[in-house]
Amino acid sequence: MSLPKTEEMLEVAAAYEQDAISLLKELVEIESPTYDREAVNQVGKLIKEHGKQLGARIAVEPSHHEERGDHVIATWAGEDESLKPLLVIAHMDTVWQKGTLETMPFREEGNTISGPGVFDMKGAISFLLTAVKMIQDYNDTLKRPLTVLFNSDEEMNSATSREIIGTLAKESEAVLILEGGEGDAVLTERKGIMYFKLTASGVSSHAGMDHEKGTNAIEEIAHQILRIQQLTDYEKGTTLSCGIIKGGTRTNVIPAEAVLEVDARVPSEEEITRLSEKMASLSPVLSGAALDLETLVKRPPLDRTEKVVALYEKAKKEAKELGYELTEASTGAISDGNLTAAAGVPTLDGLGPIGAGAHAAHEHIVRDKIPKRLALLVQLLRTL
Repeated sequence: MSLPKTEEMLEVAAAYEQDAISLLKELVEIESPTYDREAVNQVGKLIKEHGKQLGARIAVEPSHHEERGDHVIATWAGEDESLKPLLVIAHMDTVWQKGTLETMPFREEGNTISGPGVFDMKGAISFLLTAVKMIQDYNDTLKRPLTVLFNSDEEMNSATSREIIGTLAKESEAVLILEGGEGDAVLTERKGIMYFKLTASGVSSHAGMDHEKGTNAIEEIAHQILRIQQLTDYEKGTTLSCGIIKGGTRTNVIPAEAVLEVDARVPSEEEITRLSEKMASLSPVLSGAALDLETLVKRPPLDRTEKVVALYEKAKKEAKELGYELTEASTGAISDGNLTAAAGVPTLDGLGPIGAGAHAAHEHIVRDKIPKRLALLVQLLRTL
């Protein structure tokens, strides 16, 4: 007996709801902050156990970092092994420190399931493994091979997994990112993130005896902050935030150095170029001051390209057969989808649990939305 493709699929998915919740509880109760290698690897161990029970071929990619867990890759055969695989990505690490469970335990209250990492993003891990179980229980098949990367350090900018993500993406037909979405919508667009570090150099002197002989680096940075903040363009969707300022040694010394760190969110490669040029053109205001700039593109944008739209339309069609309308949204937050899209591979994001509160004390997922997401995920694994 095969799985149905109509609204009956939601009823089937509802029957697996408790399986998904039980696995989610197991995952959440293994606290796994990114910087705790042993803790993240405990999540990886649980994933490997469940993956093997579901017939996956398991590979471990070492992070080669003393504070980062290893990455787990699970693969399943498809009906047509000649097709390029579908890549699914979820991460095992969270932003929550060990001990958070004491004040923020896994909890089911009415229609809400809460706890550290339920939404970002252990719910996604549970949903993926439950979806595969559904397919196997009904003796159904995947259209193409399936590769699932369980990343260990997404919350630290995927520092040790970037190369793996890029390699797997380029080998794949399309990518599904199981981060939580914006409400019921999936994500077809994410802003990129840039980092700027601006150092102002001045001239130190005695603040009382030789005030006029000094050049105040903090004053210089203050001038630059006003210039930088004006680069925000809400119509284009570009924002800059001067977030950290450091400078000075003592109140009676004119500071010779001040450092400013800036976060920028950009919707396109064009805006990356514009900001890079504008920041590079900053010049000192004060006589005797000098500026030094470091620029880093942490993640490129996930652009809403024709290929991304085509992938979304396929998901929208599957959702319609399930009896509901699947909308799309964009966000200023980043994910591994930024990296896979930059590799030129069609990427659909926000396919994880429906909820809210990532990185916040009210982090939760919505229980009665679980069948929708499970059913959609099953359909995408079967048909893409």
